[in-house]
Amino acid sequence: MTHFNSDNGLPQNSIMFAEVDKDGFLWLATQAGLVRYDGQRFRVFDNYNSALVSNRYTTLGKGSDGNIYCMDDLYRASFHSHEKGFSEPKRIDGLITTTVGTLIDFNELDMGELIPGTSEVVAKSLMEPLHFAFHPVGEGKGFIAWKYKIGYVSNKKVQWAQIQDFPRPKGLTVGVVGNKLCHVLRNGEVALIDSNGVETRQKVPVSFPAEKSLVNLNSVAFFKQEHQTLLNLDGAIYEVSLVGGKLKCHHLITIKNVSYITCMRYYPEQGLLIVGANTQGLFVFRKQNMRSFGKDAAFGDAFYALAPYGDDQVFSPIGELPGSPVALAGYEGFDRHAVLRDRNRHYWYANGLTLYETDEKLRALRDIPLQEVLTGINEDENGTIWLNQGLTYFGRLKDGKFVRYALKGVTGKNIQSFIPLGNQTFWLVGRGLCMWIDVKHGKQRIYHEFDNIELRTVYRDKKGNLWLGSYGQGYFLFHNGRFTKMPEDPAHHLRMVHGFLEDQRGFIWMSTNNGLFQCALNDLYDYASGKSKQVYHHYYGKETGLKTTEFNGGCSPSALRMASGRFAFPSMNGVVVFHPDSIKTVLPTSKIFIEQVMLDGAPAGRQALLQIAPSFKRLELTVSSPYFGNPNNLNIQYNVEGLDDRWYPLPENNRIVLNTLQYGSYKLRLRKEGGFGTGNYIMAGLPLVVMPFFYQTWLFYLLIVAFVIAAIVVFIKMRYRYLLRQRNRLETEVKDRTRELAYQSKLMEKLTVSIAHDLKSPLYFLSKVTGHLRDNVQRDNFDGIERTSSEIKNTADQLYQFAEEFNLWASSFTQGFSVNKTSFPLGDLLEELRLFFQEMLDANDNRLTFPAHGQYTLHTDRALLKVILRNIIDNANKHSRGCDISISASGQADEYVTLTIADTGNGMSEPVLKRIHDRIAQASTAAGIERNSRLGYQMIIDFANRLDANLNVQSERGAGTSVTLRLQGSVNGPELSQNLAEQVVGAR
Repeated sequence: MTHFNSDNGLPQNSIMFAEVDKDGFLWLATQAGLVRYDGQRFRVFDNYNSALVSNRYTTLGKGSDGNIYCMDDLYRASFHSHEKGFSEPKRIDGLITTTVGTLIDFNELDMGELIPGTSEVVAKSLMEPLHFAFHPVGEGKGFIAWKYKIGYVSNKKVQWAQIQDFPRPKGLTVGVVGNKLCHVLRNGEVALIDSNGVETRQKVPVSFPAEKSLVNLNSVAFFKQEHQTLLNLDGAIYEVSLVGGKLKCHHLITIKNVSYITCMRYYPEQGLLIVGANTQGLFVFRKQNMRSFGKDAAFGDAFYALAPYGDDQVFSPIGELPGSPVALAGYEGFDRHAVLRDRNRHYWYANGLTLYETDEKLRALRDIPLQEVLTGINEDENGTIWLNQGLTYFGRLKDGKFVRYALKGVTGKNIQSFIPLGNQTFWLVGRGLCMWIDVKHGKQRIYHEFDNIELRTVYRDKKGNLWLGSYGQGYFLFHNGRFTKMPEDPAHHLRMVHGFLEDQRGFIWMSTNNGLFQCALNDLYDYASGKSKQVYHHYYGKETGLKTTEFNGGCSPSALRMASGRFAFPSMNGVVVFHPDSIKTVLPTSKIFIEQVMLDGAPAGRQALLQIAPSFKRLELTVSSPYFGNPNNLNIQYNVEGLDDRWYPLPENNRIVLNTLQYGSYKLRLRKEGGFGTGNYIMAGLPLVVMPFFYQTWLFYLLIVAFVIAAIVVFIKMRYRYLLRQRNRLETEVKDRTRELAYQSKLMEKLTVSIAHDLKSPLYFLSKVTGHLRDNVQRDNFDGIERTSSEIKNTADQLYQFAEEFNLWASSFTQGFSVNKTSFPLGDLLEELRLFFQEMLDANDNRLTFPAHGQYTLHTDRALLKVILRNIIDNANKHSRGCDISISASGQADEYVTLTIADTGNGMSEPVLKRIHDRIAQASTAAGIERNSRLGYQMIIDFANRLDANLNVQSERGAGTSVTLRLQGSVNGPELSQNLAEQVVGAR
């Protein structure tokens, strides 16, 4: 019995109704809401966490669809489904509850002459549970108990009868047994009323609590279910039925210390009785088909080796067991690890170093001395007694003496169990030992895969397969000529297996240090053959009647099958005895349900799980599966399909927590073993869809693809434009180089002509002057020699100056030439020009003036500017006689200085001036070179272009020429240097 109240799961201690729905959940109506029990945990439904509006209910039942409904004290009904929960409570006129919890529509019944009123009368009067009750007896049939009248319903019509002694239906003393309405009277009689209203009476066939029934209304009560009717007689619970018109009562249980039973449900297929009390909560009774017997003060009721006594009792050389005598009365301390009943029903067991043989009455027949302690004893097919002493002292008894059989390769090992197979062959197992021997032919074989395993027992099933149990390494099957390590239960209790027994239904039973297990042999054979990877192990614990779950082993035998078919297993608290055929295995066959889904702490429906936000942090799902057997048999596993392939055990709190799944489609899969049979899984699933972030969507990928394509297109276009620019630049460069080459070619052509022309006159002049010098030397004309020498010097200076300027000009066309801009005072440059042209100006009767307009600093290439000014002055001097040449400067606000070189000579003709202008416009191009022109203006134009100077030439025939240069520079002072101010070079 298990008792639940507000201390261990219930919200409140008043259980008014109890019902099991189609899925196997137990529902309870309390005064603090409805409670659902799945065999492991309680879940409360109230007006806080569901659609229910009340916490007090007058009715709890099961509808035609198998789902639960409830009705509150305002007759509002609410229906439950696992998918939607409870519906909103609504009052439905005419809908009433029967005594078995089903529903009928009273508006569909023809009430006859009793109630000719409207549906309002039906709703207000007949719905009152203190005045009305409907007792169904079949599909569409039943009894109506209303006030003092009885009505029988059939084909939706009511036939009324009046029973004088029939009570108002406000107690539970009225019920249906078979097809009759039954009322227990206070005098111990039972009134039986049939469908015609005929009443018969008979005595209650069991003890009736007459006095108690006067005090406690519920001390006598019927509790009707679909297929059973239970009767409570002051705690004595009976299953009642009609046999030949007589009331039969089958006693189920006597419940003590429960003062007021309000509801009761019996499920014989599970051996389960549910009892609700008015103030004491819930009681769950389970039928116990296993019993533990025996006392042994010396060993604390711990038993080991057993032997059958008679056909249905158990003998042990120690302790006391019901139905069997005590071993050799007066002796104490008999060895407990080995006992045998041979084919003659003689018993063999030892005390110290003495082996005793007794008859069936345990009277000593003979005693045989032993060399070591007896650890195992058995009988072969010929009736020969074989035994093992100590570690490996194995042999047989012959003529009352022990004859040892020599074993090879057993040094350091020990024998703990052995069995004969027939034809004098044996299997011996022990610590580090698994051995087959053929005594008849002297053959032996050791299986070395067990060298490090402690085997405790060996058993042979009906098909000749061997089962080996170990202490800590599991159990093994020798099948089809090979050993297979068999699967363990999820809790690994089967790591220590003490004994095996096979029943008549194809199951093998195994005792362990923690419970008793039942497995289907075919499942185990399939596993050993590789046909299956799963075996269902059914666990039995204290709920079946065991005093302890720790069984004993290391003895011979460690499990016993009696002639009656009953099994016996030694344990640490008595000998466990049961008949395997009487055991109703409660298998976990119910469905698996996923409920209470919480997404980031908020409830979520199934639809929300198909659109989970990608940023979610926690998804929590509660799983339930009703099962009222041992929790060890309910092993639910889960797997997230799409995440990995592993199956994980459901946590003890039945909650699965998933954190931060990547986007994609998943399926939460749940499974449990539904019982025996290969691959017998019960499955459930829930699809989960985690939505992607925007950057994980196909739209984003398409945008990325579009962006990449656009980027490629833009890159191609930019590359094309770049290549086009490169081509254009190359073409421009080629054109420039071509133009430059053309320019240089034409320039070379001009240089050839110009140099020959410009050097011809000075050289001719030198030749003439040299001739004059010779003549003057011959005549000793010193004045002529001086004059002639001066002319030679001036001509040589001009040739040197020409060569220097020409060299500078030529170098400007080389690849590495660059303009060297520096800042320098204009006055210093003009001073150098004054000194340079002084004699040349005098020769042509010209004069050079520098108007005093201020001091200037120029920022340009001084050498190139000097060449420009020298050539301009030289041109003015060479082409004029008796003219004035002036060099003036003026500053500008934009940090530029304009130099003006003007002369009053003959000037230029318009064609000449135009050609000069064209050459200025086409500077550094082949078009800007005239083959027959002089080099002076060519240098001026080229150097001015390189200095980025603005060159302008103005001339008028007969009025002179003016050349202006606009250069970078600044005004430093209002006056030229003293020796340049208004200085005149040359005179007329």
